[in-house]
Amino acid sequence: MRFLGVALAGIVVVALFSPVAQAKMTLKDKAGEEEVKLQIYGFSQFEMRGGEGWQLAKGNADDGLQFQAQRIRVGFNYFHSGPIAGKLFLDFNQSHTSNEGGLPKMIKDAFVAYRHSNPLMVRLGMIKTPLGMDFTVPGWNLDIIERNGLEKGLVLERDFGLLVSGRLIGQDSFTDKPMKTNGLEMGTERQGYGFGYDIGVFNPAGRSSAVLWDDGSAVGDALAYTGRVHFDYGKPLHFEAAYAVSEQAGGFDPNTPDVKTEDYKVFDIGVASEIWKWGLEMKLEYIQGTNIRGEDGWDQSTVVGTLGWMFVPQAEVVLKTYQAEAERGGSDKTKLGNTYFGINVFPYRVTDKHRDLQRHKIVINYVFVNGDDVDSTDSFSGLGGYDSDTYGVQWQYKY
Repeated sequence: MRFLGVALAGIVVVALFSPVAQAKMTLKDKAGEEEVKLQIYGFSQFEMRGGEGWQLAKGNADDGLQFQAQRIRVGFNYFHSGPIAGKLFLDFNQSHTSNEGGLPKMIKDAFVAYRHSNPLMVRLGMIKTPLGMDFTVPGWNLDIIERNGLEKGLVLERDFGLLVSGRLIGQDSFTDKPMKTNGLEMGTERQGYGFGYDIGVFNPAGRSSAVLWDDGSAVGDALAYTGRVHFDYGKPLHFEAAYAVSEQAGGFDPNTPDVKTEDYKVFDIGVASEIWKWGLEMKLEYIQGTNIRGEDGWDQSTVVGTLGWMFVPQAEVVLKTYQAEAERGGSDKTKLGNTYFGINVFPYRVTDKHRDLQRHKIVINYVFVNGDDVDSTDSFSGLGGYDSDTYGVQWQYKY
């Protein structure tokens, strides 16, 4: 009953007080004879969370209700009339003092980009690493209330590095309406046609839960490498596969330079399909990490399945499941599953474009838990996830 009351309260509050948001705000100027453009945009997500699983994850003993923000983000995209672009993306819900990956945690993206053409773009700076189909979806475009740690815990997250990318390669063979990338896209923000790739080299993945690397580790003694290929055929088909390695994932102590930890290795493959005229969206992803935190024999794999149905123009029902299996130190494998049942409400449908639907969104989720943490004395030996049921309501507005 508490969950139902919270859900209804969330819908009423948002419906009464949400104005229609605008798209990006754009400022233009001249640098000599050339035009420069600055886009300002962002989104915020405010929540009510509860349930035993949520409180245990926060270290609390009861299952009471808690209010919080998930993200409060503001971004700035810079475009020169030539091939140069840049991005700064901030999250004011993160610490501005704690240093992760060489920058305060509130700095999500900070890089400069050179776009030669669709098949060749180069980025340098703090970048989201190109691994994890679910992870590389923008935070404003999630189909549930959060990124679950059973998948997110295995990716490399963000770090300083150099990334070479290509998008929409060969699109003329599939469509007579070719698209052009802006050099800043990371995941599948827009459904196009053709092949794509990403090849990157980064500092060790210090923001990843699967890697132990901090400012005390000797810089330059290890690196992380990523590679991804993908193919898009508009909305009906997206496919991608990625592989990454973060060297010495247990960290590096300069006092014992001869002691080496194992390299963390992670593989991800995913496929997605959207049949817009029926309101259906389907996704399937598999991610496997080995030598978590540099520990030989600590491995985890997670299967992520998603089914969404827009059953009326302003509401969508979503079923999303994470099923993980982990093994550590030669012990028996343990399992944990988190399944989200959710309803997404779009109170102000401005256009039929998927991006515009996200301008105002109410997300209502209940998370069902299965696995060893639930029905046995064994605890899940992997990363992430809830070990008891939880629920939440979120209001997102995007501008």
